[in-house]
Amino acid sequence: MTANRWRAYSPRELDELGRTAPPLSDSGERLCPACGARAVRRYLYDHHGRREVAMSYVWCANCRRYASSTGPPLAPDFVFDDPAEDSAELRALRDADLMSLLDHLDALWNAGVLPQQFALRGERR
Repeated sequence: MTANRWRAYSPRELDELGRTAPPLSDSGERLCPACGARAVRRYLYDHHGRREVAMSYVWCANCRRYASSTGPPLAPDFVFDDPAEDSAELRALRDADLMSLLDHLDALWNAGVLPQQFALRGERR
C-alpha cells in the first residue's frame, strides 16, 4: 500500500461527479473534480443483504480521493461482470476494509481486470 492515504471527495467535488456521471456503458476514466487528471475510476456491484442495493465506488487513481454510494439494484436492468464472483479476497474487502478495498480496486484496474462492462438486459455486450 502506498503512503498516500485515501481521502473523501468534498461536497462540491461530489456535486461535480454527480453532474458529470457517464452512463454505465461508458467504462473509461473521467476527469477528477479535485485534481483535474483523467483518472476517476468506477466499480459497482449488487449487495445482497436485508435489502438488495447497488454499491458504487468512484476513486481518483491520481490524487486518491474517493466516494461511495448506494442505489437501486443493477441486476434487474443490466448484465455486467463483477470480478468478485471469482475473488474471495475482493468479496472480503468489500465487507471489511474500505481503504484496502480502494487499493485493491485500483490494482485490479491497473491489471486490466477492471473496468467492468455493462449492457442493458436483452442487449448484447
